Amino acid sequence: MKTGRTKFTESDKLSILREYYASGASLYSMSKKYGIERGTLRYWMNKYPMNSESLSLPSQTIEDVMARKKSNEPDEIAKLQARIKELEK
Repeated sequence: MKTGRTKFTESDKLSILREYYASGASLYSMSKKYGIERGTLRYWMNKYPMNSESLSLPSQTIEDVMARKKSNEPDEIAKLQARIKELEK
């Protein structure tokens, strides 16, 4: 059984984040692929925002990510509203 934590260089972190944003993969799938906790990925995302110079994402990738987030919002709102109605019953 493996013990200890894998150390990722800054370059590794940036590469993983670039892949995450470009692919549209879920945090879950990226965490499984690289053996990283989702919380760690979220921490990296806060440390290296999409528009940061160190991450240097193409503007098209940033636009695509923002579009995916916006398209998911109505679905999430509808799911939450349905859940509220279900709980109110």
